[in-house]
Amino acid sequence: MVVQKGDFIKLSYTGKLENGTVFDTTDANVAKEYGIYNEQASYGPETVVVGKGFVVQGLDEDLIGKDVGYHGTVTVPPEKGFGLRRIDQIETIPVKKFKEPVKPGTRVNIGGRSGMVESIAGGRARVNFNAPFAGETLTYDYTIDAQIENRDEKVAAVLRMYTGKDIEHAISDGRVTIEVPKDFAFNQRWILAKGAIAAQMMEQEGITEVVFQETYKKEERKEAGAPAAEEAPATGEDKKE
Repeated sequence: MVVQKGDFIKLSYTGKLENGTVFDTTDANVAKEYGIYNEQASYGPETVVVGKGFVVQGLDEDLIGKDVGYHGTVTVPPEKGFGLRRIDQIETIPVKKFKEPVKPGTRVNIGGRSGMVESIAGGRARVNFNAPFAGETLTYDYTIDAQIENRDEKVAAVLRMYTGKDIEHAISDGRVTIEVPKDFAFNQRWILAKGAIAAQMMEQEGITEVVFQETYKKEERKEAGAPAAEEAPATGEDKKE
């Protein structure tokens, strides 16, 4: 089965820099071997929608036209990876402007921009606001493990891709109803992602409506003054005391 743009697939991959450093992988053993294992992350084949930017452009493009089961390697230039390294994204900032002490390698947030301190000299820090790995040529070893065709699996995959969680949902005719977790109520990333989730789902054949709902249930409360447990009747020995 040939993979086309818009297909849902299960993808295993390991990304490396030119010097052989592994910076990303779906394999837990590889992550441990190269010291990038994250206990909070889930490992195993990742679900992606081909051609929709769920992986870097160079890898995304290479998937199209391949058969399910394909294993290969692709070299990705900076412009199709994490972008070119731009000099105008490197700034010198007085150290006193940082709320916390900084040193080379410290990640900082200035005016809503995330950057990394490259060096400090004369009370000034050189901060690189380029994306991590910008300017790097990447190599991906990857395997197309499977193609997802079931509509319910696709809906579940979209929710997992945007939230990292398995979220309760139901499909009836052309409507998808999503039960929004209570802890998402004030999550800014979720608020911004809802439109993208709905659009992605409605690209699937037969889905015409997406509903996000929050359900609150009244908790049962004990009546005031009600005993917690029935006391045992007094015995003859108790009465003698």
